Amino acid sequence: MAAHRVALTLAVGVPLGLLAAGSSPTPVLSHPRVAIYGDVLYSRFDYGPDQRSGEFGAPDDSRATFDVPFFVVEVEHEFRDDLELEVEVEVEHGGTGSALELEYEEFGEYEVEVEKGGEVVIEQIHLTKSWSRAWNLRAGRFITAVGLLNRSHEPTDFLTTIRTEAEVSLIPTTWNETGIELFGRAGRFSYRAQVVNGLDSTGFDSKYFIVGGAQTRFEDVRATDLALVGRIDVAATRDVSVGGSAYWGNTTGNRPKPDMEGIDAHLTLFDAHAQIARGPYHVRALYLRGDLENADLVSAKNGRLSSNLQVPRTPVAESAFGWYVEVGYDIAPLVGSEGDWRLLPFVQLSGYDSMAEVPDGTFDVPRFDRSLLTVGAAYFPHENVVLKADWSHRTFGDDRINDEDTIRFDLGFRAELFREDSDPARHSTR
Repeated sequence: MAAHRVALTLAVGVPLGLLAAGSSPTPVLSHPRVAIYGDVLYSRFDYGPDQRSGEFGAPDDSRATFDVPFFVVEVEHEFRDDLELEVEVEVEHGGTGSALELEYEEFGEYEVEVEKGGEVVIEQIHLTKSWSRAWNLRAGRFITAVGLLNRSHEPTDFLTTIRTEAEVSLIPTTWNETGIELFGRAGRFSYRAQVVNGLDSTGFDSKYFIVGGAQTRFEDVRATDLALVGRIDVAATRDVSVGGSAYWGNTTGNRPKPDMEGIDAHLTLFDAHAQIARGPYHVRALYLRGDLENADLVSAKNGRLSSNLQVPRTPVAESAFGWYVEVGYDIAPLVGSEGDWRLLPFVQLSGYDSMAEVPDGTFDVPRFDRSLLTVGAAYFPHENVVLKADWSHRTFGDDRINDEDTIRFDLGFRAELFREDSDPARHSTR
């Protein structure tokens, strides 16, 4: 275990040296860019918030909420034509403050959160050195290259009112880690290879698999265990792309206390995905799977953690999976549209099970096996503004558990407030 940690440390250090070395000086340029994106969401539910409160899941209810899921400010600056800094700051769920949070997965306990329903985070901060479109090196905090949403997570990138549950309920989204990344594009192929800090297995749980393993609870991000990430995408045609990604890393060395020394809990993730944007058709599909080594030992240790750590302390699965298929069709041409607006009715089918395979002695709770049908429409009066509405129907692995219906409306946008770029095509490899 120590040997692979040394190897991964060298894998980070050598590219950082190359990044620092740079190349021969080029004239100083000033091509800053400032952009913002975000959305405002309304949701109405026909079920209560606590699935544990009824004999067969959440009882019937009628409740509604408003939310500002995220508001993001992006700033880019080119020091030279081959050296760029990017910073992205995200405000989640309305900002920060002090608030009470009722955690049903933690036996209905009230918790004092030093936040106002959300947080302000530095989502990305990194420096990129470019030699060509095929070879780019990045160091800092950036998006982990797993899944579809982590690469296309802005509200104008997808049709549903919220990010697809089949991804956000299994892996962090957006998933940001710190490390180094080599990426580029050659012909129809693009690739990403990353070495980043690993996850913290104290946050793994039954409902959301490894989502809580993202290190957000402490000031420092522990990097005793590093992780490897790889991704390849292929533009089969101008309108069709397919690809896949993989993630591998240990998760016990980054726990706050050394309570699993000598025990490995390697996490392996992979996904396969496809996107089609041909004429009026919009199609997205993904399959995601995760496997955790020694899930029984992780579950046992997590069950004895202090409640002050504010983690669920529920068993974690050996394996979890999720999938979805989304099909939309732009009907604007059918009604004689001559402008730049679009209207896409869509249907999305999805399913995910965060406890697909469990260790011996762990009960496979059927409410964690979820299937969804989502039907809605997305109206784009401008390519960077979208109004969405959809209805989703959720069912569970046991027919006796109450179904759950949700109606949502969302306003999303993206705006570039300032941009001075000598070569906009360069950003296509970012």
